[in-house]
Amino acid sequence: MSAKICVSITPEDVQSITRQAHLAFELGADYVEIRFDFLRPEQLQVSIDSVKGIKSKAVFTLRSKDQGGKFAGSEQDRVKWLYKLAEQKPMLLDVELDTLQQNDELADFLDRQKTPVLVSWHDFQNTPPNDKIADILSDMRIYSNYVKIVTTARNVEDSLRLLEMYETTTGLSSIFFAMGEAGVVSRLMCTVIGNAPFTYASLEKAVAPGQLTLNQMRKLYRSMKM
Repeated sequence: MSAKICVSITPEDVQSITRQAHLAFELGADYVEIRFDFLRPEQLQVSIDSVKGIKSKAVFTLRSKDQGGKFAGSEQDRVKWLYKLAEQKPMLLDVELDTLQQNDELADFLDRQKTPVLVSWHDFQNTPPNDKIADILSDMRIYSNYVKIVTTARNVEDSLRLLEMYETTTGLSSIFFAMGEAGVVSRLMCTVIGNAPFTYASLEKAVAPGQLTLNQMRKLYRSMKM
């Protein structure tokens, strides 16, 4: 089975979303992640309308600032837009674990809508002990079978330890990897060791520390015969 790659799109305006997405697909991306939080709030509705043709191959993300996002509006506004994104029923809607825990009505709405949710959790400082990660995973299971845990690797051992967590994820579609230079191995190997449904790459400039470009990722997978 070939490893799947999802390219993160960080649009500066409405037109650049479809332009970047089509370029990503032309270059061999399997999916795209559309980072709606990079847009100004007044651009969001037009942007949502513009991606209806690719939503079946897209992860919709509206990341909060405290989890590394760029959304310029209030948290209340962000949650309102998550409802609108959910109504589009993309391939996956990325929603942070704490957002779901703090917004029961949103969680219930997503369940009623049958919107496929990718529950995400990030640590921008460290890779916590595996027993803490296991606790986080237990909380995530409540909301979806699709889960994403992204940590920061201080050393290669952090990456390898995070990859070991795949042994505990029976019944889940899990994406675990670490940011930073020491995390590169986990970005690459999460689809190999862990059978993650996909890993993330950038189109050109890295969106997160240690992120490889699509071309780099494809070249490495080719050399591994993936």
